[in-house]
Amino acid sequence: MKPKRLLLITGNRGKAAEFQSLLGGLELAHKRIDLIEIQSLDAQEIGLHKAKEALSQLNEQEKLRYDAVLTDDTSLRFLSLGGFPGALVKPCLDALGPAGLANLLIDKSKEAEALCLLSLGLVKTGEVLQFEGLVPGQIGPPQGDQGFGWDAIFYPQGQNLSYAQLSSDQKNQISHRTLAVKALQAWLG
Repeated sequence: MKPKRLLLITGNRGKAAEFQSLLGGLELAHKRIDLIEIQSLDAQEIGLHKAKEALSQLNEQEKLRYDAVLTDDTSLRFLSLGGFPGALVKPCLDALGPAGLANLLIDKSKEAEALCLLSLGLVKTGEVLQFEGLVPGQIGPPQGDQGFGWDAIFYPQGQNLSYAQLSSDQKNQISHRTLAVKALQAWLG
């Protein structure tokens, strides 16, 4: 049986709002759980670990109320740096800020990929399914004040505006998160 009641594990209100608008037909709640995140450039490895840990931290009431937990792992891959910072983008962003991240590519190719990996942990079986969305683009100077995180430096392919210059509706039409959610929705039917 496909899950209909999801518990999104995030402390990021921006992500929670995006998911709420993207997953309209499902019962979706969100909760912050402090999960131990393994450090790796492999988003699938991180997502699998996070979903399993989130399942292990559900209380009995949550196990009865929700069919699955949903975790989101976002990577920003700089192709000229072998995929770095990848899934390590959050601590790099915390240390350097958006402009500092963009400056890592001085005199290097600006090609990048935004990746969203959704890991769906099924409460009854403990099985974890993963759904991916990938958007190629370029890294540029910080522009715009919409969005969050590194949105101001990522310019999706075919756009001359950063994610942070797009309205939330415009971003939700093309984003890596949208593509991952569409893959999840296709599986859900």
